[in-house]
Amino acid sequence: MKVEVLCVTMHQKGLDKYEEMNIQSDVVFANQADRHSYEEAIIGGNRVKMITTPYRGVGNNRNMAILHSTGDILMFADDDVIYSDGYAKGVIEAFESVTDADMMVFHCTTNSDRGMPDIDTVKRVRIWNSMRYGTFCFVIKKESLLKYNLNFTQLFGGGCRYCAGEDNLFMRDALKRGLKVYAHPFTIAFVKQDESTWFKGYDEKFFFDNGAWLNATFPVLKHLLVWYFVLNFSKRTDLGRNKILKLQYAGIDAFEKGISYKEWAEDNKI
Repeated sequence: MKVEVLCVTMHQKGLDKYEEMNIQSDVVFANQADRHSYEEAIIGGNRVKMITTPYRGVGNNRNMAILHSTGDILMFADDDVIYSDGYAKGVIEAFESVTDADMMVFHCTTNSDRGMPDIDTVKRVRIWNSMRYGTFCFVIKKESLLKYNLNFTQLFGGGCRYCAGEDNLFMRDALKRGLKVYAHPFTIAFVKQDESTWFKGYDEKFFFDNGAWLNATFPVLKHLLVWYFVLNFSKRTDLGRNKILKLQYAGIDAFEKGISYKEWAEDNKI
C-alpha cells in the first residue's frame, strides 16, 4: 500500500512545505492562489505535486487534491502539520492490523490550549463520538472513498459561506454511508495552532454559522442541539442566551435559503 498526503495550502511559490512539514511520502499540495499552475518533482524518492488554482474554499481545494491523488491510503492535512518520523509505515501497519477499516482517525499532538482528543486504544468511531476529530486526523483508503462517493462540502470551512464544519460533515457522511471508521492511538503529527484562520471568538457570526451547520449535519436533532450550545457556550460570550438562540435559528433558516451571515446581517441591518 502507498501512502499519500493531501495538503491544502495558500500562496505557495515552491515546494518548501514538503520539508517544513517533514513529509516522508508522496504528497499533493492543493495551493490556493491567484493563478493556474502545476509543478511536480521527485524529492527523497517521493512524488511531490503542487496544483495551484484561484479557486476559493477549503472544500474545493481538498477535493482538488483528491482528484490528483494516486495513493492507496490518503492522509488529509493542513499546512500547519508537522509529521512524525515514520508516519507512513505506522499508518500502513495500522490498516494491516485492522483489516476491515475503511478509514481511521489518528492521534495528533498540538500546542493549542484546546488540546487534542485522547486516543488510548483502537476503537470504533460512531456518530455520537465522531465530532471531535479534525480533518488532519483523517486517513482513508482511496478505494473506500471512491466506492462510497465521498467528498468535501463547498459550503462549510475556511473561505466558504459558513466558517467551519467541513470535517464533521465529511465524517458524518462517511458513517452514514457505511464506512467502518476506527480511532487509533498511533501519533502521526504535531499540529501548530497558533492562530485560527476562521475562529474570531464566540461572536454573532459564530453562532449564526453554527445554526447553519446544525441544520446541515443534524437536521432531525437541530432543535435539541441548539440548546446544548445555548447552555454550554453562554458563559464564553456577552451575547446572552436569548441572543445565542436567535442567532442559531437565524442560521438554520439561512441555510435553507442559501444565504450567508453577511447577507443576513445586511438585510437585518446588523
